[in-house]
Amino acid sequence: MKIGFNNTIKLLFGLTIGLILMLLWAKLINVGELLRYISEVRVIFVLPAISFYLLSYFLRSERLRKLLSHKAHIPVFRNYTYVLAGNFLNYFIPIRAGEIAKCIFYKKNHQMSYADSLPSIFIHKLFDTFAIFFVLLLIPFSGVVLSAYLNALLILLIIVFLLGVSILIITSANEDYLVKILKSIFFFLPEKYKDKINAFIHLFVQGLAIFKHHKKLFIPCIVLTFTATLSDSLFFYLMFSAFEIEISFLKVLFGYTLIFLSYVIPHPPAQIGSNQFIMILIFSIGLGYNENLVSAVMSFTHLSTLIVILITGTFSLYYAGTKFIDIIKKKEPEDG
Repeated sequence: MKIGFNNTIKLLFGLTIGLILMLLWAKLINVGELLRYISEVRVIFVLPAISFYLLSYFLRSERLRKLLSHKAHIPVFRNYTYVLAGNFLNYFIPIRAGEIAKCIFYKKNHQMSYADSLPSIFIHKLFDTFAIFFVLLLIPFSGVVLSAYLNALLILLIIVFLLGVSILIITSANEDYLVKILKSIFFFLPEKYKDKINAFIHLFVQGLAIFKHHKKLFIPCIVLTFTATLSDSLFFYLMFSAFEIEISFLKVLFGYTLIFLSYVIPHPPAQIGSNQFIMILIFSIGLGYNENLVSAVMSFTHLSTLIVILITGTFSLYYAGTKFIDIIKKKEPEDG
């Protein structure tokens, strides 16, 4: 994958949006009070919290491993490092470099073609959107005030979820229909490329129809998805506890699941500004908690996860036998 001029523009645009969100967030808070809250954090809660954070990614890595199990046998720990490395790259390069990186790992280490791995990675990411059910079910019990911004975010996430599920249903019912749609999208390509692209599309759509041929995989993937969501929420609940904030687990489950779901929407690099701004929308405007206090929680959490992502991501890239620069320079998948 080459990061060319267009991707550089996207990177700069993302940074600009992030800085704008940071400025908006800064106007809503008192920085001095925020720093005071952070200075009083109870570190005893942080390590258990980080453990749940890493557990949630382990559960997601197991979900992806199951989706790929009919293609290759991938050791548990090695697959976990692929997911951590992908998370590291997605965090800093907001062009889904991590998803391409996973394809590279599977091809390099397990002789799996891109057409075999990409559909499973797509479905793997789609399963995260199933957590929208937690959010919708908890709205009546959380006491959240649904502002215009929160309503817009919820509607957008529901649309993304329905679109993804529709693709899975279509592929299970009629693969040829989706193939025709995808082929029509690339009608403008020169003839010399069409045969290769069409062959890739056929293989990709066959991969999306995984539950048509492997129905027993669906329930384990759902269980792993909801378990990972609970682990995420325990991580954030312990972070709230580190700041001695009295809050119910259900409210944290609602709020953090919504924050996590928002990651399906393009974010600035390292989620600069976006995390803090969404935190204010949900926990301050929506749930009524002090904006300086919840901003302190998010800022400290953001910094903590940044350190974890840097350490685990660097190790995982090394363990996968790939350097960061190799991912940056890698060409887009071309084989079938």
